[in-house]
Amino acid sequence: MQRLTARAWVAALFVFSTVAAADELTLAGVKDVKLLDAGSFVVAGLPPFAREETFEFLQRPDGGFTLLSATTMTNGAMRVQARYNYDDSWNAVTGVGQGIYEDEPVRVSLQAQPTSVAIQVRGDATVIDKTIPCPEGCFMDMGPSGSPMFVMTRRYDQARGGIQSFQWAAQDLTQAFTSPDNQRAALRLRREFPVKRTDGSTLVLRDYEMIERIPTPDGGVFVMEFDLWTDDLDRPMGYRINTAGGKPSTSGVLGFRKGYEDVRAQIIDAPR
Repeated sequence: MQRLTARAWVAALFVFSTVAAADELTLAGVKDVKLLDAGSFVVAGLPPFAREETFEFLQRPDGGFTLLSATTMTNGAMRVQARYNYDDSWNAVTGVGQGIYEDEPVRVSLQAQPTSVAIQVRGDATVIDKTIPCPEGCFMDMGPSGSPMFVMTRRYDQARGGIQSFQWAAQDLTQAFTSPDNQRAALRLRREFPVKRTDGSTLVLRDYEMIERIPTPDGGVFVMEFDLWTDDLDRPMGYRINTAGGKPSTSGVLGFRKGYEDVRAQIIDAPR
């Protein structure tokens, strides 16, 4: 099947309002999509981190995939949203987002190139242009959303198992933070286990450990350790930050999927 180029996808799929329209992100429609999954995370944590994120995973007619994400902070401070396009193997192709840096609306774009990802941010005062070297390709992320992590779990090779490493290219939607070169996440499937729902059905869960390594300007590495949970159909169930910089996380970030509160304790309190 003939594939559109990344440049053509940008032209065909995205229609943005001007950056000055802080609350608008206009995304071009796509016909004949298949809805793979849709839901929302309620993210507990300290006030700067507490939020709710809605997400949709779609399959396009060309066989590729699209992730839509919108995040609203619990304290009402802001709402941001993003769209990611992937090819038919879940390799990231493009990402676009509407964010806000203090009082300044910004437009964020990420574009995959043969061995890199080009990141661009434009606002009334903010201009960011950075290219992240990605010799083997990069996943894309626009924080504070959690849903892009669950593209990585879809790419995890269940047959091979063990620790599998992935590189990220990221631009935050709530602050002018751009990922450094060679930011990586190591993913390991700990186990699968069943949980009983109140309706008598059984849900099979996958419990992953994710270790994220972020290079720092002084030549060091900042390390964060997460739990990620999906079901055996790759649907996101939740995530938790356990440690940051080698210490227990003080943010209290724990995201859990709405509608599955009946199995929450069985998942988050399960032995690791």
